[in-house]
Amino acid sequence: MSSYLSSLVDYISRSFFPTRSPAAAASKTSPKVVVRTGEKLFKVVGHSLIKDTRRMSECFHVGGYDWAVCYYPNGVATYIDDGQFASVYLVLMSECESKVKTSFTFSLLQDPAASPATDGGEKNKIHVTHSFRSKGVSLGVDKFVSKADLAALEYVKDDCLVIKCNLEVIDDRENAIGSIIVPPSSLKNIDLRNLLETGHKADLTINIVGSFRRFKVHGCMLAARSPVFRALLCGSMMESNKSRLSIDDTDAAVFDLLLYYIYNDCLPEFMDEATEEATNMAQHLFVAADRYGVERLKLMCESKLSQSLDVDTVGSVLDLAERCNCCQLKAHCLSYIERNCNRWPAIEETEGFAQLKVNHPLLAQDILAKAQRRSKNKRNRKKNGNKVQKK
Repeated sequence: MSSYLSSLVDYISRSFFPTRSPAAAASKTSPKVVVRTGEKLFKVVGHSLIKDTRRMSECFHVGGYDWAVCYYPNGVATYIDDGQFASVYLVLMSECESKVKTSFTFSLLQDPAASPATDGGEKNKIHVTHSFRSKGVSLGVDKFVSKADLAALEYVKDDCLVIKCNLEVIDDRENAIGSIIVPPSSLKNIDLRNLLETGHKADLTINIVGSFRRFKVHGCMLAARSPVFRALLCGSMMESNKSRLSIDDTDAAVFDLLLYYIYNDCLPEFMDEATEEATNMAQHLFVAADRYGVERLKLMCESKLSQSLDVDTVGSVLDLAERCNCCQLKAHCLSYIERNCNRWPAIEETEGFAQLKVNHPLLAQDILAKAQRRSKNKRNRKKNGNKVQKK
């Protein structure tokens, strides 16, 4: 069984998961210019009921920032006097420490049931390039579409208007830390999700120790996607001849997500959201990806964690980065800590930083020493400035 499975894994790996060269994986990103993309499909329900008010979409997360689409059916009064044009704007919903360069496109979909993956009769596309300088700033198109066109071209169906926003966030700062680049998916045009959901022809049952969860999986898929599972299932180890495998180092919910990625080469939509649940799960999934050698998933988790750093999480994320020897993620954490000395007291009080002190005391001591020096320098500069003013 071991030799047959090994041959099958080799075939699947060559056919479906081709090896990329390092250059090919990062070919769309230069060392100093990183572009992050995202998409929002905003359905304005009850369009005829909107009078003089605006409608704003739910937030979506791109490039480390939260955004929203804001629609004015009668235009913005400051710019549109006759109210014959609708306006649409992109709003920055997060704080930013420097200007955020963007390139975005608004368009209308004629099919309200269209998904983001389809064009849905995409019309009236308008491209905009702007830089956002602070939270709450809205930039966009004053005369997006006329009311006459809305009626004539039947954009509003069942009293629902669908606005599509494609957003690119551009980071070209000279001193920017190199963003964590995630290679494109190898399974883009292959649908293996049904295999996991149905367990059809599954030949292996995975038991999570301490949980009632059981996962019916395909040994060749796990072996093709993870070198650790490949060693377990195709090598001379005892597990290679078993139809059951026990896992005692990963939580059932985390392992469920790991399997989702192995079969889909992506993560569920909730992992793209800027929520505490998604951030916490990214930390656990990062550890699992490192443990099982799933490198692209590890990069996805690194990217997610680097974009969602805050006072409460930076200590625990830095602890993980140091433990797993992730230099880029560590650099993002240190940069976040050092950028604003007002954060240091709050960071030091978190459980994550307390754990960092235990696991990596030298790193924690170095951070605290730098914080003290910078605070002292800041007090001295302020003191010297007051002396100059008195003179």
